[in-house]
Amino acid sequence: MQIPLIRHERPLVGLASLLCLAILFLWGGSPRPVSAAIPNTDDIGAGQILFELSDGQTINALHMESSVSFSISGVVTHVELTQRFRNQTEDYQEAVYVLPMPDTAAVNEMEMHVGERLIKAEIKERQVARKIYEQAKTEGKKAALVEQNRPNLYRQSVANIAPGETIVIRLKFVDSVQYDSGEFSYRFPMTLTPRYMPGEPLPTVMKVNESGWSLPTTQVSDANLITPPMIKSDDGLVNPIDIHVNLAPGLELQEIGSPYHEISVNRAGEHYEVSLAHGRVTMDRDFVLRWRPVSGSEPQAAIFTESVAGETYALMMLLPPEGEEVQALPRDMIFVIDTSGSMRGSSIEQARSSLLKALSRLRPHDRFNVIEFNSSWSRLFSSVQSPDAYHLERARTWVSQLGAGGGTNMLPALEQALADGDEESQLKQIVFITDGAVGNEQGLFQLIRERLGKTRLFPVGIGSAPNSYFMRQAAKHGRGSYTYIGSLIDVADQMEALFKKIDSPVASDFSVTWPVQSESYPQKIPALYKGEPLLLAAKVSDLKGEVIVRGRTSNAEWSSALDLSVNRDHIGVGTLWAREKIEHLTDLEIEGRDSEATRGDIIQVALAHKLVTKHTSLVAVEEIVSREPEAELKSSAVPNAVAKGQVLQPMASYPSTATPASLLFLVGCLSLLLAGVTRLMPAR
Repeated sequence: MQIPLIRHERPLVGLASLLCLAILFLWGGSPRPVSAAIPNTDDIGAGQILFELSDGQTINALHMESSVSFSISGVVTHVELTQRFRNQTEDYQEAVYVLPMPDTAAVNEMEMHVGERLIKAEIKERQVARKIYEQAKTEGKKAALVEQNRPNLYRQSVANIAPGETIVIRLKFVDSVQYDSGEFSYRFPMTLTPRYMPGEPLPTVMKVNESGWSLPTTQVSDANLITPPMIKSDDGLVNPIDIHVNLAPGLELQEIGSPYHEISVNRAGEHYEVSLAHGRVTMDRDFVLRWRPVSGSEPQAAIFTESVAGETYALMMLLPPEGEEVQALPRDMIFVIDTSGSMRGSSIEQARSSLLKALSRLRPHDRFNVIEFNSSWSRLFSSVQSPDAYHLERARTWVSQLGAGGGTNMLPALEQALADGDEESQLKQIVFITDGAVGNEQGLFQLIRERLGKTRLFPVGIGSAPNSYFMRQAAKHGRGSYTYIGSLIDVADQMEALFKKIDSPVASDFSVTWPVQSESYPQKIPALYKGEPLLLAAKVSDLKGEVIVRGRTSNAEWSSALDLSVNRDHIGVGTLWAREKIEHLTDLEIEGRDSEATRGDIIQVALAHKLVTKHTSLVAVEEIVSREPEAELKSSAVPNAVAKGQVLQPMASYPSTATPASLLFLVGCLSLLLAGVTRLMPAR
């Protein structure tokens, strides 16, 4: 049996790895691959797990190929993601893969294919599912487990893959498309940006299959589970994927496009078949599909329904009329720009360009300030200033010189942004430009809710793989709106659209009256900005009568009636309602509701609708022993591809804190090694 080696290009990292392996020997352990791997420099993509062959060549322990198909009808999409894990070593392997997902996905089905055999997964409470999986793994049975660590980060584990064998995992989920300013879109994440893990490292003993490049911390207790190895894709396909879309928009289309991938579009009646123009691509950026109805056919209202197990569900989309032009009020504009290491490469260029565009939109009676942050924060002016020629020139010069490096210590900068400005009567808006590469999202959302006051927060997601969960939730808790900028050519259009929204909400003060007994989400309907629809999911006792929606546009009252009986039957509406209810329960926990009570309610909804949540998981076990007890099982992390245009910063494999963790870790390893050697030396 060959001994696996962890290989790195940097001598210091390689030395640390060898020292740690030596410590394992001294402690009586055996060398084995660990899943800890660090995004490390411009020269290498990751400390991925490599195995040395007899001829001196190296290979990845596990190879992964994927295909994804989207079936989009109206505003509902059904997604089937198929992943093939191939064991390229001579040992049994457990594959561990941190799986990026849409943050609004409702994952409700998993299948494991072993040759011609099909094993369907069951939904269980998280701890129960993990126990079933671990027992099957120990017994040598093939097993698969899907867990949620963030709404947009799942963890997929596949145990007892035999040498040379391929295991196929098929995930299915339901989601809703986005509609904004006359355009539909759907975003599918295919990799992630390594996230900053604030806080002090926690003393813990981690299992090999739980080891990311970060230790758990006081602020991110699961940091080790959401920090996978990263691999550069300069030399061919990495994590290759096929993409196919069946689009039934229900409207005549003016155009279909994808801003970051070349696609091929074929029309068949009322359906459009979309695929990648040149076949498989590397999973190194989000896939975004956009389609725009012909002018005059934009949707104004629609209701989709579904009956499941005796229950009836409705999904309502309503586009309020645009309000009249309102008088522009004086405002304080606080611009916050992320200059952390994860923004290196094209991301910092996009961020600078976005901020310069935003500065050009300031009005004479506004006031402004600029805050930049990485491991620490600084601001341009000691207080908000008027946008006269002098202050604007200083701001443009300062912004143009900003570089990227250090950690994404977002919380202090967000605190300062929320505190900046000093007049109660002044309208205050924060434009927050970031890739959202943080692991402490819940703490940030809680801060926003506690300190927001009358402020509005508008996140701008930067880069080819931003943290969409942070963007959407920060905008929701900040009573604002969000946008994404994935390339420099997007900056002008996306910032222009954002400022049209910032200038004033289109509709607010909503109330909804259902003609029948109902339970609808969101319960607190936020103000809508220009081009944004109202989207409500409800469980109703019957499909009859009219739903009355009332709101205010500018200074005028507004109302609309939708007939419940005129609907379109869509599979998945009930699942989307369950997803919305679970998000509502999660928000209540952020607001201070008892976590155990919330956990119980989430589990009840998730088990009834077979959904993966932070408290429930899907587990599949084949009741056939594949690996005999004497055969060793090794665990390997499947790396994510480095996001397109991103340059990984030199960073420690453990959390950034007030002390140099990487140095202390290395010193600790050296000390332990020397102590071990001393103990083994014969006494004189």
